[in-house]
Amino acid sequence: MRFLTTFGMTKKSPSNFEGVARKARRGSLYETFCCFLLSAFCFFSPVSAQIRVGSGTISGDFSFNGMYYIPDSLIGAREVDSKVRGNAWLNLNYTNGGFSTGARYEFYLFPLIDFQDINYQGQGITYFFADYKNNFIQVTGGYFYEQFGQGLTLRAYEDRNLGIDNSLLGGRVKATPWKGIQLKGVWGIQRYNFNFDYAKRNDNVRGLDAEFALADMIPKLSDNGVTLTVGGSFVSRFEKAEDKMFNIYIDTLQYHDFYNNHSIFEFTATDQPNVIRVQGVIPSENIPQNVGSWATRLNFGIKGFRLEGEYATKINDPNLSNDYIYKNGEALFVSASYSMKGLGISTSFLRADNMDFRSQRDAAPAYAALMLNYIPAINRQYSYQLLGNYSYASQPNGQIGAQAQVNYQIPRRTKIGGRYGTDITVNYARFHDIQKTFVPLSDTIGTVTGTEGYTSKFFAFGKNLLYQDIGFDISRRFNRQWKLMLMYNYINYNMTLQGKPGMLSGNHVGFELTYKINDIHALRLENQYLIIPKENNLEDKDKGSWMFMLLEYSISPNWFITVSDQWHFGNEKGLHYPNGAVAFVYGTTRLALNFGKTRAGILCVGGVCRAVPASFGLGLSVTTTF
Repeated sequence: MRFLTTFGMTKKSPSNFEGVARKARRGSLYETFCCFLLSAFCFFSPVSAQIRVGSGTISGDFSFNGMYYIPDSLIGAREVDSKVRGNAWLNLNYTNGGFSTGARYEFYLFPLIDFQDINYQGQGITYFFADYKNNFIQVTGGYFYEQFGQGLTLRAYEDRNLGIDNSLLGGRVKATPWKGIQLKGVWGIQRYNFNFDYAKRNDNVRGLDAEFALADMIPKLSDNGVTLTVGGSFVSRFEKAEDKMFNIYIDTLQYHDFYNNHSIFEFTATDQPNVIRVQGVIPSENIPQNVGSWATRLNFGIKGFRLEGEYATKINDPNLSNDYIYKNGEALFVSASYSMKGLGISTSFLRADNMDFRSQRDAAPAYAALMLNYIPAINRQYSYQLLGNYSYASQPNGQIGAQAQVNYQIPRRTKIGGRYGTDITVNYARFHDIQKTFVPLSDTIGTVTGTEGYTSKFFAFGKNLLYQDIGFDISRRFNRQWKLMLMYNYINYNMTLQGKPGMLSGNHVGFELTYKINDIHALRLENQYLIIPKENNLEDKDKGSWMFMLLEYSISPNWFITVSDQWHFGNEKGLHYPNGAVAFVYGTTRLALNFGKTRAGILCVGGVCRAVPASFGLGLSVTTTF
C-alpha cells in the first residue's frame, strides 16, 4: 500500500484558462481586425516563391482562419463575448546550405471558440530554431518536432486543426556514423499552449533512439529485394513530485478489520449507510519523479510483403488519467500487408494498456496537450461527413483491437470492370476495452488510487465494445465525364468515447457522383444517410437519423463553390445545418468564404480527437506559402 491517511484539506487554485479568458473579455477587437488586414495583404501580395537573400533563401507560410459568430439556441450555438474571432500564424524560415533557422508567430488572442475551449489562447513567438546538418550529423537548438518509431514512446508533433503543438524546447542531435545507422538524442521541455514561463516548469524530457537498416549494411539483402530495419528507443520524463491527496471510501461493516487496524478516528459520513470517507495521501517519496518508457521495433519487407511491429513498455506512472495507480504500461502494434497488381491486403493489431504518457502527471486527459507519445488508430480513416462525427478515438489506457482491409481492382476492359476498371475496398475493424481484474485492496478502500490498480491478460478482450466498422465502397469511371462511388458501412460506436451514455448502431449508405463537363468545369454530388434505429439507447439530442448532401461546382484550377446541408431527421426537432462556401485559389494562395451552421461533435485526425461546439456564422480563411 503506497498511501497514508490524513485529514487535511487542500484549496484548488483557479485554472490558467480562467485567467486567460478574463483577459480576453477585457480586450478589444483591434488585434482581430489587424489579422483580417494582414490576411488581405498576404492574399494580394505578388510574392509566391522563395526569396533569395545572398546565397540563402527565405521561405514561409501564413494562415488565417476567422469567423463572425451568430448565436442560435436551436442548434446550441452559444453567445460569445467577442463575435469576431480568428486564428492566425506566420512561419518564416531562412536556409543557407546546411544551415537553417526560423520562427513562427501565432495570434490566438481571440481564437475560434473550439480552440478557446481547450485553452489554446494567447499570442507570441511560439516556435524558433537553428539547425545545422551534413552527411554525418544534424544539430538542432530551440523548438523541434520528433518521433521515435511509431511514436509509442515519443511523438512531438503539431496538428493545427486539432489545436495541438507538442514541440520540445531544447536540443536534438542526429548522427549517421555509418551507412544504415541512425542515432538520435533529444532533451527538452514540452510546449504547453501559450504558457511560456519555462523557468517555473518542474518537468523535462530526455530520449535516445537507434535504428539499423540492415539491408543498407548487407548488400545481399537488398540484392534479393529484402528490406530489414530494427530499432529501439528510450524516453525518460522527469517531474518533481508532490504529495497527492485523494478520498478513501470504507464500508465499516464489510471491511471491519481494515477499519479497526488502521485506527481511523476522523472521517466524514456519506449518504450511504456504514460507508465513511477518509482523506488519503500518496507521499511524494512514493511518486516516481523519473518515468522511463522504452520500445523495440522491426520492419521487414520482401517483394510485395511487408511486416512491421513495435512493442513498448512504461514503468509505473501514477497520474490523473489512470487515477494514480502503480501499474506498468505496455503497448503492441503489429501490421502486415501484401500487394500485387490489382490487389492489396492489410491487417493490423493494436493493444494499449496504461500508456497515457505526458510531461506532467496532472495534465487533463481530455486534451492532447503535454502528450509525449502516440498510440495510433489502426481503423480506416474516413472523409465522409456523417461517419466523421463518430470517428474512433484511440484509448491509450485500455484498448485492444484489429483491422483488416482488402483493395481489389477489377481489370480494365472487361465486362465487369468496364473500360477503366472498377475499384472495390472492403474493411473490418473492431475494438474493445481490455480485460481487467482489480486488486482486492481497491474494493476495501473504494478506489484504485495508490494501489497496483488491476491485472490484465494480454490478449483478452474486455466486455465493452468500443467501436466496430464493417464497410465497403465501389468506385467506377464510366467514361471521361462520369464517375460514381457507392459506399456502405455498419458501425457500432460506444458513446462513452464522447463522454455520453449509450451505444450507437447504424447503417451508413451513400454515393458520390462526379460529372466532368469539360477540362475546366466539373460538378460533384455527394449524398449520405446514417440510419439509426429508434431502439438505440442514446440521449435525446443524439436520437434519430441523419442525411448529408453536398453539391460542388469547380472551375479548375481557381474556383470551387459548394452548398451542403445536414438534416437530423427522425428527431423531434428535425434540425438542418445548411452551409455554403466559395474558395478561390491563385498560385500558392487560397481564399475561402463560408456561411452556415456546424453541428456539435468531434474532430479526429489519426485517432486523436477534440470536441467541436455547435456554431453558426460567417467564416473567412486565407492560406499562402512563399
